[in-house]
Amino acid sequence: MCRKLLIIIFFLFWRSMLLIAQEKAQVSGVVLEAGTQAPLVGIQIDLANNQQSTISNENGQFLFVNLEAGSEQLSIRAAGYRPFQLELIIKEGDTLRLDPIELVLEPKVDYQMLLGVIDEDILGDADISNQEIQSSVILSNDIYLNKVGFKLSPFRYRVRGYDPIYEQTFINGVLANDQYRRVFNYASIGALNDLTRNGDVVNYNNSGTFTFGSIGGSENINMRAGSYAPGARVTLSYTNRNYYARSILSYATGMSDRGWAFVGALGGRFSDRGYIEGTSYENVSYALSVERQWAEGQHSLSLVTYGSPVVRGQQGSSFQEAYDLTKNNLYNPNWGYQNGKVRNSRIVKAFDPTAILSHIWRVDERTSLSSGAMVHYGRYSNSALNWYDAMDPRPDYYRKLPSFQLQDSSRTSLDISGLTNRWISGDSKITQIDWDDLYAQNRNPEHRRKYAGEALYMVERRHFDLLEGTMNVNFHKLYDNNMSITAGVEARKSTSFQYKTVNDLLGADFVTDYDKFAEREKEFADFETRKQNDLLFPDRKVYVGDIFGYDFEIGIQSASIWFNNQHKTKSFDFYYGSKFSYVDFRRSGKMKNGRFPNSSYGKGTKHQFFDFALKGGMNYKFSGRHFLSVNVGLLTEAPVPDRAYIMSRSTDQTALNLKSARVFQSDLNYIFSTPKIAGRISLFQTNFNDQVERMQYYHDSERTFVFHQLSGVSKVHRGLEAAATLTPDRHWSIDAILNLGEYFYSANPMGTMNSENGKLVNVQEKVYLKHVYVSGTPQFAGILAARYFYDFWFFELSGNYAGRMYLSAVPLRRIASNYANINPNDTQSYNAYLQLSAQERLTDAITFDASIGKLLYLKNRKSLSVNFSIVNFLNDKKIRTGGFEQGRLSTKWPNQFAPRYFYMQGLNVFLNTSYRF
Repeated sequence: MCRKLLIIIFFLFWRSMLLIAQEKAQVSGVVLEAGTQAPLVGIQIDLANNQQSTISNENGQFLFVNLEAGSEQLSIRAAGYRPFQLELIIKEGDTLRLDPIELVLEPKVDYQMLLGVIDEDILGDADISNQEIQSSVILSNDIYLNKVGFKLSPFRYRVRGYDPIYEQTFINGVLANDQYRRVFNYASIGALNDLTRNGDVVNYNNSGTFTFGSIGGSENINMRAGSYAPGARVTLSYTNRNYYARSILSYATGMSDRGWAFVGALGGRFSDRGYIEGTSYENVSYALSVERQWAEGQHSLSLVTYGSPVVRGQQGSSFQEAYDLTKNNLYNPNWGYQNGKVRNSRIVKAFDPTAILSHIWRVDERTSLSSGAMVHYGRYSNSALNWYDAMDPRPDYYRKLPSFQLQDSSRTSLDISGLTNRWISGDSKITQIDWDDLYAQNRNPEHRRKYAGEALYMVERRHFDLLEGTMNVNFHKLYDNNMSITAGVEARKSTSFQYKTVNDLLGADFVTDYDKFAEREKEFADFETRKQNDLLFPDRKVYVGDIFGYDFEIGIQSASIWFNNQHKTKSFDFYYGSKFSYVDFRRSGKMKNGRFPNSSYGKGTKHQFFDFALKGGMNYKFSGRHFLSVNVGLLTEAPVPDRAYIMSRSTDQTALNLKSARVFQSDLNYIFSTPKIAGRISLFQTNFNDQVERMQYYHDSERTFVFHQLSGVSKVHRGLEAAATLTPDRHWSIDAILNLGEYFYSANPMGTMNSENGKLVNVQEKVYLKHVYVSGTPQFAGILAARYFYDFWFFELSGNYAGRMYLSAVPLRRIASNYANINPNDTQSYNAYLQLSAQERLTDAITFDASIGKLLYLKNRKSLSVNFSIVNFLNDKKIRTGGFEQGRLSTKWPNQFAPRYFYMQGLNVFLNTSYRF
């Protein structure tokens, strides 16, 4: 075996040396944006006859080597730009430098604005991590990825159904995904769209120049000052989403003769009352970028800092009964009136100031060494109501709905009818939070006399802060024989700070730092100890601004080294790469919890993981326009720290048998690119094994919050992707996109339940999730769109389909012990079991969008762009985009604990005007 391997290696080496010895040509050039002359990074340039392709670098430059002489056709199809073609004559041994290639911008809809609005609107409850989605900033050159990223975002579409942790975002070559949750905070660049349009993308797990890669793809946002065209730009926008006004002012000096460039931007988004009742939005964003180049551009040193502080009132999900009673599928239970003014109980405050220092050394035309360092301190907090020995104040609490009253024999039909009519009439004392009543109960003289002014109701603020630093070095080299190597090292250190503070006592004087669920368990002999949130300060009274409940840190450290090696020949391209990484994390508690006195305070166990990744791929070229490629990847990955701990706010305990997960990814692709039609057809399958998931919900019988952790989670994501763009002439383009996927759990994991009151400790039971579908994204989807371009006018009409969307399944409804009393011979009992254990499939949906835009090039490189778009212009308000089952169940009343749903907004309008001068 070793002898055969040596023979193969020798053959490849000999062949490479033979190719080097031959007299070959090379072609180089630069890609710019017409009008502004800004360099474009990440643009794919193709040579049809030599069957080669390359990507422009951060200066818009590109280079082809090892070319055969003869006639050649250079072509470019880039996201957001008109197609470009150029006929060339290449002479043997020639070094051909092309004139600058100027790409004409298509006056399309402002994709980033739409993505940002949609994403932030549908996050829902920030404490429900499985409801979050993520979207890219840089549009991919791949036809499929370029279209689905925006068009299907209202349906919460995720490419190949992957978790957002598999999407990487870099800024100036430095990884910006945090280590605690492994996602990028898109809000940190909110309202800075004019500075984040340019960059490079690596599709899926393919080979790239700035990253080893990830199965969900990677993007590198270029914010270096020298990459922006000189001049100023003002952008004004209107929309009817969670904010209605946006403005951005940016100015760039361009690169001076002395090698200096500066860029500054100031933006904001505002809405005192969003389209959805009770929501609001206040945001100011800033960015400053400085770049210094010397030695004729061989060296570049860049410093960029940005931030986007925001305060916003959130929308919440609710039950179908509440939607039906209010005749509003966007009903928001999070708000109510206080002294006649709207007040939202779920107010997010976030600010993530970031600074990035990066250096590029262009050793020569084919060699570069880049390094970078990033530091950011993200501060995120979300307010929420809390209550002690009092009625749940949420207006859609199930006991306050008419359907529950039907089960209460003490209620008369007149009572139920009266309650129903108050819901239908929109009585805000019933349908919304009654803030005035909460104050009144806290200030009740009898209550104050008995409890000395302690709060029944309060507003708490849950803090998730993160201090993080990252350093990396990347090397890239292109050889004469069209072999390239990219390698990198990276080191990161993070600390997550999580704690609660008293935000508002609602007229009360204080609250005692007890666990309200443990207070109910008075049968325990150590009840007085168990109810304490901090045994170091027992029976502590806390006031506005004080930390209470929980206070802990999680420190994370990691290091990695990787390489990608790519070879290109006339008929074959192939690449391979490997990555080795180390991760450790440790919890450090600041409070000694009464339910977990031995595992909550001080430094906990350090968890260490050594992981690897291997990948490779091959591209066979039938011609310069038809390709067949295959990609495979095998990797192990450390558990996500956010999911590893069973109840990080109370104890250091982690999932039992905590270990690295395994992922195997493969895809087969046919790619075609002719003058009239271009596209891709792909088959893919990804297997996930030994993953960890965690959910939390209220357990009715235990009367406490339960954290349900799943170990040994296995899933399969497989399907077909197809995309094609037809361009019958220079004016028309027609897009057709199809996704047929199947994403499901492939085994039954072990579930471990722990309760916040300490009553349930490591209660294990198998969870029957096999063949349950992955939720939160359509598994079938399609797009059909037609675009027309004439004299810098742009028109588009599209139809979008989403199907096979499923509710998020709760493990508690899929464990055998909850159905021990089910009699299969009793029709009512058995039907209750079937209803409670079945996963609901949401109704398939179709929407239609339209847009129009105009781009005017004025004198002295000035330009004016106007875009108007309507999403879901048929105003369909009945489209469910997601939801989740409740962690409560009743076999006697299976409809009692109904699921919560998210709905798509009806008609959305977007008006965007931009003036460059």
